[in-house]
Amino acid sequence: MRNLLTTLLLAAALLPTAAAAQAVGADAGADDGDAVCRPGDKGCARFVGDGKGGVPKRGGARQPVMIGTSVFMLTPWQAERERRCLALAGWAEARGEGADAMAAVMWVVANRAASADQPSLPCRVVVATGQFEPFAAAPVEPADRKKAKAVKAKGKQAEKAARQAKAEQAALAADPRVETRRILAEIRRQATVIRAGGMPSWPKPRLAPDQEALRTARGLAWNLNDDDMPDPTARASMFYSPPAQAALRRQKPDWAEARLKTASIGGHSFYRAPTPPAERTIATLVAEIAE
Repeated sequence: MRNLLTTLLLAAALLPTAAAAQAVGADAGADDGDAVCRPGDKGCARFVGDGKGGVPKRGGARQPVMIGTSVFMLTPWQAERERRCLALAGWAEARGEGADAMAAVMWVVANRAASADQPSLPCRVVVATGQFEPFAAAPVEPADRKKAKAVKAKGKQAEKAARQAKAEQAALAADPRVETRRILAEIRRQATVIRAGGMPSWPKPRLAPDQEALRTARGLAWNLNDDDMPDPTARASMFYSPPAQAALRRQKPDWAEARLKTASIGGHSFYRAPTPPAERTIATLVAEIAE
């Protein structure tokens, strides 16, 4: 399997050090150090938005696709969908903390998908009830409140409100808090698409750091496998952000007391069950899970 997947090596530009980024530029014969795909990997370039091509068509032959420690038999469309879910999860949870933190979150998703007790797929994992907060269903407004808003927004009032909203968005686009709320709403919309079995769309962040983080997350998701990017979480299946918990005045989650802390990456702490998972073989990794 290692020989089959050697072309999926992630460019060293994803590493946090400037020296690594310079090394990639030298290997690729390029001056810039912002590449997130291995030179010549057209599939990765398309996936991160640097190359031509759209979403693969539905159907087609199933092929082995390695995600984390598992090999799934997927069509090109299915593989695209699962990798998009990985990228969105890492970006939504850790976009401000660097490539290492986003990769660690993706590894938690992949480790859950590879669970021997309940094997699944990344897209199912990220929208599971009560698991990843950015993908939680948005609160439902009462029907009477929706009706009142609709009546109030008719005619010229609706047009005026739309203009004011557009102007407000333009004025506050650089406010991280406003952008954070907008991104959360977009992630929840994509979660609805995922739950319905559809292909999630890429968000369109307005801030340059978020744009670059999304591009990096896409590159990480394309290459997230044990051969090319060893799991930095030591097979963690849970995580939480102590700073975020403190900001929300929440206590350490109860589940963390019964689990082993395996790593601290970015602003997140990672945990797994006290007993490490059994070593897997290639024969047990290959699985075909119906959509």
